[in-house]
Amino acid sequence: MAQTKNQQRAAHAVAAWMAQHEWNNTQLVARAEADPGTIGDFLNGKRWPKIGTQGRIEKALGWTPGTLRSIAMGGPAPDLAPAVGARHDDGAEPDDSLRFRRPAGLTDEQWDQVKDKVRGIIEWQIELTVRER
Repeated sequence: MAQTKNQQRAAHAVAAWMAQHEWNNTQLVARAEADPGTIGDFLNGKRWPKIGTQGRIEKALGWTPGTLRSIAMGGPAPDLAPAVGARHDDGAEPDDSLRFRRPAGLTDEQWDQVKDKVRGIIEWQIELTVRER
């Protein structure tokens, strides 16, 4: 059965997440341990996945359980927050070995608090490493 408009919004949100993270259908199939036909049909708007498959898709994307169903009921899609990466003081390109993505469900204030805590830990570790030289 074809998807409703809101179910299509959910499929588009998954596809947007996949594009941002440079995933293809095969990667989602593997991470969600789902049938390739089900994933393809879901992303192409042909059918809506069963609840268990929805949960596996959400888990694979790091989304809160129930996110797809919420979108399908007219709720908001998760924000696709940009990666937070470290920059060198010398203006060099970002260090891609240190990258975090904002989990769905965190407010701006909560995310800022997490980044501040992590920044402190990283700065402390850098200081210890420099002292050891």
